[in-house]
This record gives sequence, structure tokens and C-alpha cells, in this order.
Amino acid sequence: MAIRNALLGLGIMLAAISLPATLASATTYDVLKLPAAPTKIADRAPLFVVKKFGDRYFAAGERGHIIYSDDNGKTWTQAEVPVRSTLLDIDFANEQQGWAVGHEGVILHSADGGKTWELQYDGLRYGEEGLAYYEKMAEQDPDNEFYQYLIGEMEFAISQGADKPFFSVNMHDELHGHVGGAYGMLMETEDGGKHWEHRLHNVDNDAFNHLFDVSPLPEPGRFFLSGEAGLLLIGDINENRAERVHSVPWEGSFFATVDAADGAIVMGGLRGRMFRTATEGETWTVVEKPPTSAIVAETRLADGTLVAAGVAGEILTSTDNGQSFAMNPASGSVGLIFDIAEGDDHSLLVAGPKGIKTVTLAQ
Repeated sequence: MAIRNALLGLGIMLAAISLPATLASATTYDVLKLPAAPTKIADRAPLFVVKKFGDRYFAAGERGHIIYSDDNGKTWTQAEVPVRSTLLDIDFANEQQGWAVGHEGVILHSADGGKTWELQYDGLRYGEEGLAYYEKMAEQDPDNEFYQYLIGEMEFAISQGADKPFFSVNMHDELHGHVGGAYGMLMETEDGGKHWEHRLHNVDNDAFNHLFDVSPLPEPGRFFLSGEAGLLLIGDINENRAERVHSVPWEGSFFATVDAADGAIVMGGLRGRMFRTATEGETWTVVEKPPTSAIVAETRLADGTLVAAGVAGEILTSTDNGQSFAMNPASGSVGLIFDIAEGDDHSLLVAGPKGIKTVTLAQ
């Protein structure tokens, strides 16, 4: 997961400084009502996520930009997007059905392989629908004090407007998926996004810490959720529950997780700290690595090599399933890093403040 999760305010800042002064001050400028403007430099603008699904790469970022490439990132085409919200994550259930999420509580859907997108959900609906949802739950179970607490949270969300971003989207199939975000926001769909329902009451996250990244566990339907202030949850779609792991050996934020080929989970975050668990959080080891900036992105290559990236431009590789990482010679060659994805011929596609760059990984 990219730096989009680490620096919540960065996307807002970039969006603000990039707007013409007349638009920035105009009261009618609404990113939820304006489509992303076509531009020839979308692949050189700030991009917070880059991923590959099937044979197509996708990247997304500032001002509603979504771009895609069918030639391993050499050339990019801008998709049609109905909002100008900063976008932070993308996931596809198959080659045609995709979802993207971002600021203003936006959830977008594509049914044509990412060429065009439609708005499924936004942050204005989050508070309004959440209030109705938890009022109904409270009527059915009036002794549950947590529902009353969540009613208050939804009333506060309504007063704040569409001010919270979704950081991640994880579709289990073309109908069932979750999105997670700031202040513990967690939504679920079971009909391909026609309806999104609140799941705050099913998560052991009473402090409403941010939810940053997701990695699958070996058992189908189970996954790790990592977040702010040492938050780690084990989610289970079969039980419809996410329980907190209390054995995490650090209280700093975890921005990125990756599942190793042997089933272990490797987590990275603030101050370049990285930890590994092969026992679903029962025991932990400190990952051996050189000092770096905050770890904000991780990925597993086709050959099993793990790659981790620091926001300041460090690129680390591991050939022992994340027990240790070494600085790759490609480190420092691309500037700030927000996200990474495997390219072709031992290359890495890097998303950052100046768009997409490609670097060759030393073997």
C-alpha cells in the first residue's frame, strides 16, 4: 500500500496547490460533481497507486486521474472518471469489474476493464445512511450501548460532510468486497457495490484508528488489516468479524503489508520499522534491514522476491520471504515513492509525485 495511506493530508495539499486560483476560491467548485479533466500529462501528475490486473496496469491519483497501460507501462491512456477526488487505491475482481476509492469517501466502479468509471458511493452518503442503519440496529437491540455510540459518530459525520478518505479496496469476488479508510471506516458490499453497508460494529477498533492496508492469509476468506498506532486486525469474511491482534510489538503505524510465498506476513511502517509473523500474529520477529524512511509500499514479485519501498526513495529486496531486506542498487533513482508494482524484465513501476517511472532491479 502506498504513501497515500501514510500522508493523509498530502493529497489534499497537492489538489489545493494544483487548482487555478479562480477555481480554488469558487464556491461552486465541487470535486464530487465535476468529472476528471482530460490531460496529456496524467501519467506525470501525482499518482498514489499503481497495480496490475491481468495484462493491464492501472494507476490513480490527484484530481480523479485514472490511467491504464497495455504495454507494460510504456504508454498510458486516461480513463473517463466522473469525479475530481484524489484517488488512493484500485482493485479488480476480474478483467472487467473494477473498483477505485479515495478522498471524499468516493467509491467508483468500472464494468469495462477500467476504461470508464461510475460513482457508486460518496462521503455524504456515509453519515446519512450510517445514521439510518445504526438507528435501526439500536431499535432492534436497545440494550447495546455501542449502537448508541455509533449513532453519535454518524451524526458527527453528517456535520463534517464528505471529509474522510477510503484508503483501500479489497474485492473478494465480483459481488463481495470491503473498503476501509480513515477513522476506522469499513464498508461491505455483497452485490457488486449496488449497496454498501457499515461494518464498524463488527470490528475490534474502538479507537477508530485508520485502516491502511490488507494482505490475505493462507486460509480462504481470512486476511490481515493493518493501520494506525500499531493496529492489526485479523478479518474473516465467513465470520463477518475482524478481531484485534494484541501481540504486535510496536505502537507505530503500519502503512504496508505483504504476504510472503511461505504464508508469512511482513509489515512496514513509520521510521522504516518492519516486522514479520509466520503465526498469524502469535509471534513476531524484527526484520533485518538497513535504516530507511517510512516503509509505504510492499509487493511480491512473480519469483517470490519481496520488494519494499521507503517514501524517500529507498528500494529494498528480500529473497528469504521477508526475514531480511537489502538495499537494491535501484534505490534513490526515482525520487519520492508512493507505490510500486512489478514490471517486465526485472523492472519496477513506481508511482510518485511526478507520475509513473520505471526502474530496473539489480538481480
